[in-house]
Amino acid sequence: MFDFHHIEEPLLEFGIDDHYCPRQGINNYDVYDTRFEARKRELLIGIVGISEDIEKLDNWIERCKGPIPGKANSKQPQLFTHFCGFNENTGFRSRIITSSEITRKINNSDIKEVLEVKDWNERVSDAVELFYKHIKFIAQNKLVDVIVCVVPKAFEKSIVKDETPKEVEETAEDSKKPELEINFRRALKAKSMHLGKPIQLIREYSLKDSTKTQDPATKAWNFCTALYYKAMQTVPWKLKRDSNLGTVCHVGISFYRSRDKKSVQTSLAQIFNEHGNGVILRGTPVDIDKTDRQPHLTEEQAFQLLSEALKEYKFALENLPGRLVLHKTSNFSESELAGFTAAVKQSGINSHDFVTVQDTEIRFFRDGLYPPLRGSMISLEDKRHILYTRGSVEYYRTYPGLYIPAPLEIRIVESDVSPKVLCEEILALSKMNWNNTQFDGKYPITIGCARKVGEIMKYLEPSEKPQIRYAFYM
Repeated sequence: MFDFHHIEEPLLEFGIDDHYCPRQGINNYDVYDTRFEARKRELLIGIVGISEDIEKLDNWIERCKGPIPGKANSKQPQLFTHFCGFNENTGFRSRIITSSEITRKINNSDIKEVLEVKDWNERVSDAVELFYKHIKFIAQNKLVDVIVCVVPKAFEKSIVKDETPKEVEETAEDSKKPELEINFRRALKAKSMHLGKPIQLIREYSLKDSTKTQDPATKAWNFCTALYYKAMQTVPWKLKRDSNLGTVCHVGISFYRSRDKKSVQTSLAQIFNEHGNGVILRGTPVDIDKTDRQPHLTEEQAFQLLSEALKEYKFALENLPGRLVLHKTSNFSESELAGFTAAVKQSGINSHDFVTVQDTEIRFFRDGLYPPLRGSMISLEDKRHILYTRGSVEYYRTYPGLYIPAPLEIRIVESDVSPKVLCEEILALSKMNWNNTQFDGKYPITIGCARKVGEIMKYLEPSEKPQIRYAFYM
């Protein structure tokens, strides 16, 4: 028999109270940083695009400044809630400022010239260069917090293609095609990174109301929350934690493949403190283990990567955490365990947990029409557990997904807390995605941001210094 637990939906902290849902929390209790007097209250948004797209974006931003009704005639009003408006008097308690002074128009003739290039790689590279030179001018000559780039309709299929949805980084079993990957969004974010201003890409068709896109209120929630996170350098909400417990640092270790998809991969560390603030660190190239066909760190690499992560944590908070939790999407090798353990001991941290978080083919079903509840935890063995981070959501009164939900397998390698505590934290960390205000994300932020970071990082040269803030990758 398997042991079953249902973990209650984790609470989030906002400006004046707590709530389960990011949208209702912001709407009713304001963004988290309104608790502090020293906070920004204006977002200066630079814009790059062709003339007609700039007009569409200006109209959309103006619309977002006021309330937007939720999806009409919806049977799930909690899932499709109204948007409160982005202004100084409601949830975000800030205002968006756009101006012709911080806007750069791209000529239609320049777009046409790019599209006439026959070779795909050269065409995409020229498109990146076209947008980059305008981004660079704004970043270096104007005062802005974020630069929004509107990808024109003419770029659809010719420059920008819909990507196959993936939620984790590639593994050794993925495609090994020798072609050098070229992707407009990834390349532009990487090329612009050194300028020190996060960029937001938005496709022209998403600025119009359509049955093929999200309803306007949901679109406004996601667009404005992402802008707020990127511009304010703070979080709109944070995890609710017991103040009597010690501080916790969550670290995700992952790997990403080079653009030519060769087997050599590079390690990556994502460090998140209990406030949800993240720091990204690039490690060193690693080789694929011939036994399990997965990338692994040497003992020295593991020690150095985790030591650097803890150094960044201590610098940011001026103190080390009472406990360290390390998530990894692949199995821990003996050399990795030795290196990570040595780094923890050297730092003087009292408690640690090493956990593998990965996809699984295992599925469970329950009586009735709906899938298992989000928060369902099924213990297969003492150190092996199934956790449904996606599933039926009682708050939404539905299962908001399109396909049968796939749970996560949680393998505990070393731990100083109970499996239930570890799964509670993973469920809570799945709500720390400021690119999507629907709170039933599949992966904890330690793992979930890995793909987005790796996508961009692979376009940076080894000599280029990557930004440490997650805002530059999402």
